[in-house]
Amino acid sequence: MTGTATNFVELTFRADLDTLLGRWLRAVTHSELQVGYEATMAAALYNKARCWLLDVRRRGPIPEESTHWVIEAFLPRLVVALGGRVYMAFLVSPAHLNSLEQEQQLISHRSDAYCEVQLFTEEGPATQWLAGHCQPGCAVQPSA
Repeated sequence: MTGTATNFVELTFRADLDTLLGRWLRAVTHSELQVGYEATMAAALYNKARCWLLDVRRRGPIPEESTHWVIEAFLPRLVVALGGRVYMAFLVSPAHLNSLEQEQQLISHRSDAYCEVQLFTEEGPATQWLAGHCQPGCAVQPSA
């Protein structure tokens, strides 16, 4: 599955890296953020992808309401749907990284048994981090 899921997020599955790439194309509203993440989860289920590289540099920071939705509603459903540990590398701008307050909560999920999250300012290190966790052919068993 490759292409633009919406006019604000482009999704591409890289089979060679066993990674789903999500590139946010612009700033979004809370409801658009939800639609974008739901589309990303659908693509992950289709491709059985438990490694995600999310480029949020164009999307920028999100409101606290959106951060809470990702942490409290989306991530728990995601790990159940994929039936295993999920690795998420967020690609952010250096300015965004320095100003992060709300999204610091996402980093705390690194110790969660089902989801590991890291923030990066460059795609190379993000891809290397994901490669250390997901290998091509590393199947995820979707939940029933």
